[in-house]
Amino acid sequence: MRTFLLLILYYLLVTPAGLLGRLVKDPLARRWNRSTDTYWIPSAPPPVR
Repeated sequence: MRTFLLLILYYLLVTPAGLLGRLVKDPLARRWNRSTDTYWIPSAPPPVR
């Protein structure tokens, strides 16, 4: 019975949240931008001790 309740909970809460998240925004920025030269994102320098 617990497995069935968890399955229902998953399909009623987690699945719609994931689908809505895909429709609203691409969290990993996986779309191609043909106008850019590079996709490299420079990192911040380490703090000085």
